Formats: sequence, C-alpha cells, structure tokens
Amino acid sequence: MKWNDVLKQDMVIPETDCQLIIVGETKEGGPFCYEDSFRIEKVTETQLTVGFDIRAQNPFDRLEHVTFVEYSFRERGVQFYSFVQLLNLETRKNKCILTLTAPDEMHLFQNRRYSRITLPAKTPVMCKIVGIRTNSAKHGIAFSGNMLDLCAGGMAFVTNSRMFKSLFLEASFHLPDIEEKFSVSGEVIRVTPYSIDSYRVAVEFRDTPKELLQCIDEYCVNRGN
Repeated sequence: MKWNDVLKQDMVIPETDCQLIIVGETKEGGPFCYEDSFRIEKVTETQLTVGFDIRAQNPFDRLEHVTFVEYSFRERGVQFYSFVQLLNLETRKNKCILTLTAPDEMHLFQNRRYSRITLPAKTPVMCKIVGIRTNSAKHGIAFSGNMLDLCAGGMAFVTNSRMFKSLFLEASFHLPDIEEKFSVSGEVIRVTPYSIDSYRVAVEFRDTPKELLQCIDEYCVNRGN
C-alpha cells in the first residue's frame, strides 16, 4: 500500500502507537538491536516523528550508527511494515525523539490471514458500548452507523456518535446476500473525523468465536475475487 494511501485512510495519525526495530553498531563495535513501541508525534508525506519516555537509562547511549530501521503498525489484525531511514535522534529531558523518513510503500506481513473488502454504501451496523478494553457491562449504550469495510480482523464504520479509543463494542449487522445476522465484539483502535458531524471508527475484533471469524473471512475472500 502506498504511503499516501495510508495517510488518506487515517491508518497512521499522531498520538497512536507504532513499532520500531533498530539494528546498528555500538560504540564498542558490537551489534546493537532494539525493539519497542513508540508514540507517533508528527506525520507527513515525507517524514515521521516518533518518541518514547526514557524510563531509566537511554537505550541509545551506546549506539554508534544505525544500519537499518523497520517501522510497522497493526491495523485490525493485519501487520504493515516498511524499512525507513533515521534522520535525527535527540533527547529532550526524559523523552527520546526520532525523526524518520516516511516509507514509499507499506508491505503486508506475509503471514497475514485476512482479506478486506469495501462494503456497499449504507450497510447499517447496530452497536452497543459495553466496556473499556473488555466487556464489563450487561446493558450497553446503543448507537448506529454505516459500515465502510470489513475483514476477519475487524471493521470500519461511520457514525454520528462520538467515540474514543479503547471503547469495547458489541456490533450486529447483515451482509449483502447473507440472511443471517452477524454479531461480533471488538475494541475501538482508532477514531478520526469523517465529515462535519460524523466519525470514522476502526474496530479490531476481540472475544469473537473463531467459527464466525472464519465465516467472515470466507465471505471477504469470495467477494474480493
């Protein structure tokens, strides 16, 4: 997927997490390998700025030079990755800031399981807010929306109800040419403005039976061919 398309779909936005694998050489001449989650500070068509809080010792104190950096993120069960270049590394108080080149293209991890499809306009979905990060309420707050896309890892929909990350939802919907109703559960992983009074909500499925996810996957594969 081209980087510009990633940005257009709001798959990478500030204040979300990403993963970096940094490989290089230490000042002593040994191998330097570091992997951790970073917070995206700023993103443009040409650069990424990410950071993390230094808990004890700065892991980059012993770094002499960088050989390569892999940048990755997950989107509804699918991992996207690409190699980028480190442009600058600086420490601000107890925070480490890295400036990276933006990738030209994001690749899908080879072991990805799910095929994603775009759904017809006005494919309704009924949702209930039943908790935060996990199901913790017997009776949820109901709202409605229209689905945008679907895969066995998750879905995206548009709603006029304001959402935020980490809300846990129960959702039910009908798919074109399928009589039975699908009922799934999942966590909100991203919310972005869609229009003046609506929001695009990305949900990653959780606590949903494998048989149901397999049925969704088969539907998406058949529709995608």
